[in-house]
Amino acid sequence: MWLINTQSLTLQEFVDPSSAEYAILSHTWEDEEVTFQDINNLEQSGARRKTGFSKIVKTCEIARQMDLRFAWVDTCCIDKSSSAELCEAINSMFSWYKHSTVCLVFLSDLPALENPVPQVISGRGFPYSQETFGACRWFTRGWTLQELIAPDHVVFFNSSWERFSRKDDCLDILSNITGISHSVLESSSSLYRTPIAVKMSWAASRQTKRIEDRAYSLLGIFDINMPMIYGEGHKAFRRLQEEVSRETNDLSLFAWRAPLIGGGGAQLFRGIFARSPAEFSTCSDLRRSSTGNEPQREFTLTNKGVRVETKLYKHAQGAYIMYLGFTIQAKVPVCIFLKRTAEGFIRSEPWSLQCEEAMIDVEKYRDVFTIHVQKEVTPQEDLGFRRRMHRSFHISIRFPTSLKLEAIEASPEYLWDRFHSTFISNDPDKSFAAKLHILVRGTDGNLDEAFPLTLTLGWASTIQKPFAVLYGTENSTKTPKRIHSKCPPKRLPRSCQG
Repeated sequence: MWLINTQSLTLQEFVDPSSAEYAILSHTWEDEEVTFQDINNLEQSGARRKTGFSKIVKTCEIARQMDLRFAWVDTCCIDKSSSAELCEAINSMFSWYKHSTVCLVFLSDLPALENPVPQVISGRGFPYSQETFGACRWFTRGWTLQELIAPDHVVFFNSSWERFSRKDDCLDILSNITGISHSVLESSSSLYRTPIAVKMSWAASRQTKRIEDRAYSLLGIFDINMPMIYGEGHKAFRRLQEEVSRETNDLSLFAWRAPLIGGGGAQLFRGIFARSPAEFSTCSDLRRSSTGNEPQREFTLTNKGVRVETKLYKHAQGAYIMYLGFTIQAKVPVCIFLKRTAEGFIRSEPWSLQCEEAMIDVEKYRDVFTIHVQKEVTPQEDLGFRRRMHRSFHISIRFPTSLKLEAIEASPEYLWDRFHSTFISNDPDKSFAAKLHILVRGTDGNLDEAFPLTLTLGWASTIQKPFAVLYGTENSTKTPKRIHSKCPPKRLPRSCQG
């Protein structure tokens, strides 16, 4: 870590930053900022003529007034020409702000005080309206989120470098502007008790110059480390979620909501991960369920997607409901909807996040599953999944009271959704065939007989039509359950085509 000597304005390197007391600057970048190379060659680089140099001078001046020998400013204390040093700095940033003696927040677009009376300067009043204070660009930037949360001591300055408040003196206003709870603003140690989705919501409306930095600026908030790969674009945010999933079993990681775009532009199917923090914008008031029915399930990242062991509930149109163990908006259960495919599960209707409480209270429709949910679904894959759904076959079996279904066996098994009694097509452009072997038991006179049946169904691509044929056997009496599929078929008169 490089620190500025507040007397000489030269850089000094510290292997162990905790051995130094320093002030740290939080600000928004402007034109003509002083770089690491500039300050290392202060007299010849022309750094003193740059607009950003005044921020460094003022930071060091205030630090000296606080008897601090060192200061840190992100524009000039990181050698950005070294990818290794940049990666280390980004991964360490939260810690550096956390261990600072004081954080000086400079709001370059906040006007000077009209009457800077001593009472206001000492923190016994707040001289700006919440609207004026909240309109500062500092509240819209991605990096400044951790710069507000991490330090224990934060002091705010306006564009004239007039000190007007401390973080501890304006918690209500800061909480209203940012959505961050008092407990987290008072101490970053409260972060570990905060649901993942709530932390994501704090960054929902914040922006960064580089797309990747929307993810990288959140590393400290989630206490994780990962390498920087500039150029990966939106993949950075997915990598962030993958790293978070390795450290927690908090299902609110999946409590995002996609925007519902008009004109049919929204994807019907998505993966389990969000595409940006903006999709967590509605999660600020998410709360853990107080019913004691919240799932404490393990989920792990695999090469088949996210493996989850959890309760699933039956939903209409062949979908599943996955309850996340949280409530929102007056105790409404937070759920996501899943759809089964030949490769695993995908998220369905990603703009929906809530369900009626009755949907997850009906115990007879609940079951515990171990499933794999796809990490990402592209727009092209979404169209393919939509077409597949039109090639699915739902089986509804009804018998008179004298008969009962004793056994059922599907082939191919991996395309059979037993929860919804549906065969799933794995390629809508190709012919598809499946079999359902059924063992029915009933009474014929004084004999208790087993009736093996085989239902063959599918899609014939050559004629673009579905087909279904029901077969029986020559002799059904005393046929063992597991042998019925081997019985010689006899086509029944009541077969069905179409």
